Amino acid sequence: MAEVWRTNAETPDTSSDITPDNQQAVPASPQEGVPALPATGTPASNPAWNRSAEAVGRGVGTAVSEVRRLPRRLDDLKSRIHLVSRNAGESVQDMRASADAKAAQIHNAAELGLLELADKAALYTSEIGSRASHRLDDLRREAWWKLAAVRAIVRHRAVHLRRWRPDRPLPVIVVSAGAALALGVLLRIWRSSRD
Repeated sequence: MAEVWRTNAETPDTSSDITPDNQQAVPASPQEGVPALPATGTPASNPAWNRSAEAVGRGVGTAVSEVRRLPRRLDDLKSRIHLVSRNAGESVQDMRASADAKAAQIHNAAELGLLELADKAALYTSEIGSRASHRLDDLRREAWWKLAAVRAIVRHRAVHLRRWRPDRPLPVIVVSAGAALALGVLLRIWRSSRD
């Protein structure tokens, strides 16, 4: 880097923006407002030269250091681009694999659910069938017992009627007619309920 020139405080300022009669000049155009480098003087005695030289040196130094770092930055950028493209490809494959796994998981869960539902339905129908079978067996037994009881009653009455018939013929006819009427009504009700 360039060496900075220092000035003494006693050194007179010989910048170009002071006119010969010690008044400041008013710029006629915007370009004239920019301070110009002095025409005469040494670097040690001109602070404007020092500032300009520092600014130019700083700009050149920054540009050189940035140019030196440019290949490394380009390599970093290339590796980042490759990383992004690899990661993007991997993420698409990961998403596809994840979606396939999720679909398989849902499919398996649905199959298990259907199998469980089929098992429950089979168990329920077998329970209903066995209950219906037991109930039907119970009804048959009950009907058989009632029929046996009615037969016993009828036999008992028939024995009484045989003894009673020769002694009282009119009550036998009335009881027979009442029994026939009751049996006819019961048969008619039973037949109408089955239609």
